[in-house]
Amino acid sequence: MPGLSGRGVGPPFPAGVRSELWRTDFRDGWSDSVFLGTSLVLTHGDQIEGRDATTGRVLWTFDASEVEGYAPPEDRLEATGDYVVAVAPHEGVDDEDDPRGDDLLAFHGRTGAILWNITSGHRGIDVPRPYLNYLGVGRGRVLIHLPGLGVVRALGAMDGRRRWEYAVPAGCTGVSGDADEWTVALLMTCGRRTRIEVLDPGSGRLMWEREVFPLGNPLVTVDGGVVGLESDAALTVYDAGGRPLFEHVGDMACACQLAATAAGLLIVRPSGVSDSYAAVTEVVNRLNGHVTRLTGAAGALEGVMAVGGRLYGVRPLAPDLLGTVVVMIDPVTGRQTPITGFPSFQEVVGLGEHIMIVNDVGREAGTTLIAYRTSPTSPADSGAAVRDGVARERWPDACALVPPAALPALFAGARYRFVARPAPPELALATPTRCDLIPVLPASAGRPVITLNVLWVSRTPDEAETVLQARRARLGNTKRVTDDSGNRMYVDRAMTDMVILRVGGTLIRMDGAGDQAVAVRLASRVASVLRGLT
Repeated sequence: MPGLSGRGVGPPFPAGVRSELWRTDFRDGWSDSVFLGTSLVLTHGDQIEGRDATTGRVLWTFDASEVEGYAPPEDRLEATGDYVVAVAPHEGVDDEDDPRGDDLLAFHGRTGAILWNITSGHRGIDVPRPYLNYLGVGRGRVLIHLPGLGVVRALGAMDGRRRWEYAVPAGCTGVSGDADEWTVALLMTCGRRTRIEVLDPGSGRLMWEREVFPLGNPLVTVDGGVVGLESDAALTVYDAGGRPLFEHVGDMACACQLAATAAGLLIVRPSGVSDSYAAVTEVVNRLNGHVTRLTGAAGALEGVMAVGGRLYGVRPLAPDLLGTVVVMIDPVTGRQTPITGFPSFQEVVGLGEHIMIVNDVGREAGTTLIAYRTSPTSPADSGAAVRDGVARERWPDACALVPPAALPALFAGARYRFVARPAPPELALATPTRCDLIPVLPASAGRPVITLNVLWVSRTPDEAETVLQARRARLGNTKRVTDDSGNRMYVDRAMTDMVILRVGGTLIRMDGAGDQAVAVRLASRVASVLRGLT
């Protein structure tokens, strides 16, 4: 995820309640964006443009498809200083004998002035243009691998001229590579052996090398000066001197995420256990190698990034709620500090000094980017930022929403015990957001266990309706039901006893009644209680 660069530790992104600065819709699809101070460079369709990150005003734009030899729109952006490189897969035959290379377009990120571009050729040595793989940018260099020539080459980001070249050892073939501001890593096979060579991006000097023993199909990545070697079910991370900093071998495909700063390392990997949380997060203190494992909701990070020398992540608030929380993670203790919250999952695609860029994943077609700024909240209410500024008092007690007399009326002679489940600590609520209604045995044997969740409380009914419709879109198979009192609710066509209900700004989900008609009648009683509270 693009953001600030630099090894120094900058100020943390300010925690607080979100306020929207601007939004823009892209019907032709959005590919990538990168911050340059107060500017945001982004690409969508054939267009590459620079915007004022605060106002969203377009500062400059150009059509990349008009640049000879460059083939958008599947491009991504990376920056070194004020220079930006757009990378697009070469339009060639994409198979094992002639895989695609990369086409590169370099421009000045502040003005949009196009500086240079190069186009990949095909495999082999007797071709007019050499085949090239893009590795990354760093120290004012653009790093590429030329397999046919057996070299790693650094080009000046400003003019595209060769700055240095490193020859791959004889008998070796590069199979994967990556680069950032501090590190260039190339994974290569040398006969039956596999090795990693790591170079300085500024000079091309060999910093370290070692033989490695990957499992299956290996892939090398770099971030913050560390090198990650991922292969099938394994991940090894090496420090700046080539020493193993972290190792994991599991029994399922890794698909790991990695983010690093000078102080710590953040790794998200599969848990290997089939449960509500498919991921485990491990925080590694780079000073002493101590590993802190985060499990449950804290470990279920769905996006990680290193910005301004700090580690950030995005994760669900809890499996029973709709909220998503952005957190800052301490590399020494693993402690998570909430930054802000969203009522549904949103993809954070960039963090600037004071601005957060979000991809609104709730859209069915096209892409919407939204820019937010945060405003600080009272220290007396630590959960206000995560609750989107909604007062604690507006979140109802889940166990107080079901009138005790309603259950015997629906289930003749049944007695129920109400078990409160506490709200996630990030919300800082004294009242439970979940209530389990458990039949008292033996008199109520055979009666269903009913669960009621306060999914979210929005600032306004309109906002809650937007959240509800986004939730419906994710569930997919729902239908609307209106009861005798005019309450509108939604039931799942497959799970007939699941009901989602909105009253004002409050969203409720109820499960377990066992019968759709009974579930709707009970939800009607809940709606009546909610109306009395609002």
